[in-house]
Amino acid sequence: MKGIYNCEVIAHSEVSPGVIRSLLHCPEIVRQAQPGQFVNVRVAATTTDPLLRRPFSVHAVYPNEGLFSLLYVLVGRGTALMNKIAAGENVSVVGPLGRGFDLGDSTGAQHIIVAGGCGAAPLHFLSDRLCALWGCENVKVLTGARSKNALLCEAEFISHGVEVVVSTDDGSYGHHGLVTELLQRRLFNSQLETHNSQHIRVYSCGPNAMMREVARIAHEAGVPNCQVSLENNMACGLGVCMGCVQKIKGPVPGDTSGNNWHRERVCKDGPVFNAEDIIWD
Repeated sequence: MKGIYNCEVIAHSEVSPGVIRSLLHCPEIVRQAQPGQFVNVRVAATTTDPLLRRPFSVHAVYPNEGLFSLLYVLVGRGTALMNKIAAGENVSVVGPLGRGFDLGDSTGAQHIIVAGGCGAAPLHFLSDRLCALWGCENVKVLTGARSKNALLCEAEFISHGVEVVVSTDDGSYGHHGLVTELLQRRLFNSQLETHNSQHIRVYSCGPNAMMREVARIAHEAGVPNCQVSLENNMACGLGVCMGCVQKIKGPVPGDTSGNNWHRERVCKDGPVFNAEDIIWD
């Protein structure tokens, strides 16, 4: 159940140039958060500029300490203000919000995580939870970035004990090419002889073009469960303003107008959707 909480900022750390990890204390959110969910943070306590809260995906939770972390790129006024909030001060946080990842309900599945750029942030929390549920030997991470310096969370994924394969667009580290090429290899090589595609689950977050390709590859491989976490721009974050809607296949239940698609709110109905349901514009 979402709520509004005053969360103490514990620390900020720069994990790579322009990428910040903020650690906050809030046992209520830690108890409730599920992988793929996000929080909406008021980053300016004394002014109304910016007027709207800013959404941040939950990057990790530390239940014993009541702490959770946010991982974000400094891209605008909201993230810059968030990074300037001093340790010991409180921020107003609404959350956890949205629909997270479906983690499956049986053993024996192979879980493949495909991360692109800062899309790795929520997927770190996901890999942690999948390992706890189904064992790290059943979790694989494919993660890509423009270059080695832009790669996020590799060490954290490895620390869980999962297999991690890296790609960079410029070839500065790992496979020279796109992370979707790694997925193509993974799903169409001999490993499918031992792991039938019906037992594979794919989870992805990153640029829309990347997730569209992830969805295509998973569909062609016959993977029945491919989930994507969309990052549409949000305003209210609560499903009121309709500013983050996404085209979804199929009519709204009960609609007799003949429309074969409808819109859903990424903030409230997502951000995680079944990839087969998305209309990729």
